[in-house]
Amino acid sequence: MYSTHQPRSDHIKRLQAKDPDIVVVIADSERKAIEEAPSTDVIFGHRYLRQCLPHASRLRWVQISSAGIDRLKGSELFNRPILLTKTTVLAPIVARHAHTMAWALVRRIPDFLNRQSQGIWDRHLEMLPFPKVAMILGFGSIGRELGKLLKGDGLQVWGVKRHGDEASRAFCDRLLDVNSWRMLLPKIDLCFLTLPLNASTKGIFDENALRALPPHAVLVNVGRAETLDIQALIRVLQEGRLGGVGLDVVSPEPPSPDDPFWKTPRLLLTPHIAAHCPERPQALEDFFEQQLARYLAGEPLEGVVNPFDLEM
Repeated sequence: MYSTHQPRSDHIKRLQAKDPDIVVVIADSERKAIEEAPSTDVIFGHRYLRQCLPHASRLRWVQISSAGIDRLKGSELFNRPILLTKTTVLAPIVARHAHTMAWALVRRIPDFLNRQSQGIWDRHLEMLPFPKVAMILGFGSIGRELGKLLKGDGLQVWGVKRHGDEASRAFCDRLLDVNSWRMLLPKIDLCFLTLPLNASTKGIFDENALRALPPHAVLVNVGRAETLDIQALIRVLQEGRLGGVGLDVVSPEPPSPDDPFWKTPRLLLTPHIAAHCPERPQALEDFFEQQLARYLAGEPLEGVVNPFDLEM
């Protein structure tokens, strides 16, 4: 039940070739999904998942096509012994997008582009100080990829994660828990939000957090829009604080034509495209095929959702 592209015929053939008993059905409508649900063991994608879950008595595994699971909360998926896995293969491109936004703001690229459009040659824009310390709130697959990039830039990387693990520690210099990150904000030059959305993260980066950052700090959000207090952000930017903010996510989406987003200073917006690239369909199909091979072989799957994923 892919939502953004039609599965290609060679992809279907490769899935079927994994086992002679496999039957692949393309659910390209809600009606088709509900009709096929009773005989389905595995679902790839989640376009009609809520609608067909009550009918999918045999369902054992759902591989969703996104990195976030917040839009599935409240469904009966979490009340049944169904294996749920999210997509991690696009984490590097999302991390690269966040990294690019941050450095563009540090180097004042949006301001130079604005002057270029006006035919102004101006070398006197004040640059932001070269960053030394980056904090990443939400140290999952995207956060770890971002940590690698920033460490490659020579920055100190501090990750924030509710439940620390050795795999995460390898990608940062310090792994912080949810009780200690706020007091360290005054030391941060680049701050990234790659958080999932849940009860504990909604609005977590509030006005107090924004004002605790140094005046030159750059903030980038490629996680969920609702984890950031947008109205407080606009107030802070309009007051002349913060070196710049990059947002790939906003709420509602898209903003209305009269939304203050459009004229807020030092704000760089991209329209929720951090995971987009020409290779995306192929990458998703390759990932699903690899996941199926692991599943059939009884091997551990990538991106398994556990109770920790419902938190930070």
